[in-house]
Amino acid sequence: MKGKQRTETENETTEEKFELTVESKLEKLPVISEFIEETMKQCKIQSIKDIYAVQLSVDEACTNIIKHAYSNKSEGTIVIRCMLPISGEKFIVNIMDWGKPFDPTTIPNPDTESDLNERKVGGLGIFFMRKFMDEVEYVRSNDMNLLIIGKYIKKNESSK
Repeated sequence: MKGKQRTETENETTEEKFELTVESKLEKLPVISEFIEETMKQCKIQSIKDIYAVQLSVDEACTNIIKHAYSNKSEGTIVIRCMLPISGEKFIVNIMDWGKPFDPTTIPNPDTESDLNERKVGGLGIFFMRKFMDEVEYVRSNDMNLLIIGKYIKKNESSK
């Protein structure tokens, strides 16, 4: 983990920011998962359900970046920036990469009604990301992909 920063925003509120930079390797997924868990705990988010939802969503996004944006080549970089505004209502994760463009918000939901052997393989990770997160947004700026995911946090929720 690169560290914690306090930043003044335009409306004079303070937010906590945490950032991690990793190589685009599948072996880095456990490091990313631990970073998300530790960051959320430092932000006093104790809900196991919320932590798991964010971990799963970030893992899926980073796996897609490694496999598709960087085509399983390890020379790419992934930057993960987590923020918790002073209100403490929404945990935000920005995931940045400089690989091929890929907008997960344009992928249709998979068929979850047909028999298993009739369904198309794949697509469940993005489906779960949408289900577990309250906000999923994609931006392509210059050569950078930016995925913004947000999870509303319930106050005073301990280890549920």
